[in-house]
Amino acid sequence: MTTAKELTDQLIYRAKNLQEFVVEREFTGIPAGIVRFSIQHTVGEKARIFVPALTQEEAEQMVTEWFEEEV
Repeated sequence: MTTAKELTDQLIYRAKNLQEFVVEREFTGIPAGIVRFSIQHTVGEKARIFVPALTQEEAEQMVTEWFEEEV
């Protein structure tokens, strides 16, 4: 069982170590629902999505999950 202190320590670690990663994806429109990230997009080019995460892999996964969400 995770204690309140352990949860707090994990949250503080995450907050201290978040970085902004750029994830590039091709898409024709913004997915429905809440826009969770900053996006830079020019027609005909890949969109650049700016994601706060601990690793590039985590950022990629967060964008993938966002694209797959159903509203």
